[in-house]
Formats: sequence, C-alpha cells, structure tokens
Amino acid sequence: MDQTHRQILTLLLCLRTLPGVGFTQTRDGFLGHHWGTPVATLAQSVELHTPRAEGDVILYNTAVTEVDHVAVQQCDLEFVSGRLAGVIVTVRGEENSRGFLSLLLREYGEGESDHPRARRWTTPNTRVSFDLDTHGDAYIYWYSTLLQN
Repeated sequence: MDQTHRQILTLLLCLRTLPGVGFTQTRDGFLGHHWGTPVATLAQSVELHTPRAEGDVILYNTAVTEVDHVAVQQCDLEFVSGRLAGVIVTVRGEENSRGFLSLLLREYGEGESDHPRARRWTTPNTRVSFDLDTHGDAYIYWYSTLLQN
C-alpha cells in the first residue's frame, strides 16, 4: 500500500471514532446507514443514549452534535422492530437552520412548501419535513415510508 492510500485509510479510521459528528448522508437513512439498519450496527458508529418507547417506536437520543458542518441541538433516532426507521433533528439559530435546509435541498431538491417556514419532500422510501419557528430554530424529521406509515 502506497503512502497516499495509508493516509486516506488513517483519516477514515480517525473520522469513524468521532461519534458526535455526522456526515452528509440524509437520503434514505442517516450517516451512511440506510433505513432498516439494526440498532446494534448503528450503535457501533453513533453513541446512543437510554432508549424510550413511544408506541411501536423505540427512540434513542444520540451524541451527534453536527451534521455536515451544521451544529445540531438534538438528534434522535427512531427504530421499529430494532431497525432504523426515522431521524429527528433540532437545530438552533437562523444560520444553522439555513445550513440544514441547504443540506436537505442538495439531497432532495426543492420539495413542496405550503408555508414560508415549512418544506416537505417525498421519495419512494423517505418522507422529510422541515419546519422553522419564529425564533429561527428548525425541526427536521425524516423517516422510512417502508417501516412507518
């Protein structure tokens, strides 16, 4: 293995050890894990905190503090039958909210908007909602249409 390949591999291994930082992927899952990923698999790369049951859904708070260089206040993961089924993110401040909206626009396109502070996207496998409050804070929810109704 040449020096460049070693450096790339070392960088990737180092990045994997940062459980509080999320990377772009929000399409059909989260952080490189697609809908249906078992909780045990996802727990290897994301720090999960005490689960709580909400009906058929088990909700875990995570230690994720950033997604694609956008600071997040809270990131919860939903599991149905032990499989990743949804993501709930809260973002504080107008700058971070705009940053997360830009990420979603890159991933999903323009989507639909029935209100100036709300946007929705639907794909064959995923539904996404983005809501901005009057203080500039955003609430984002994306989930599997295959695992949840």
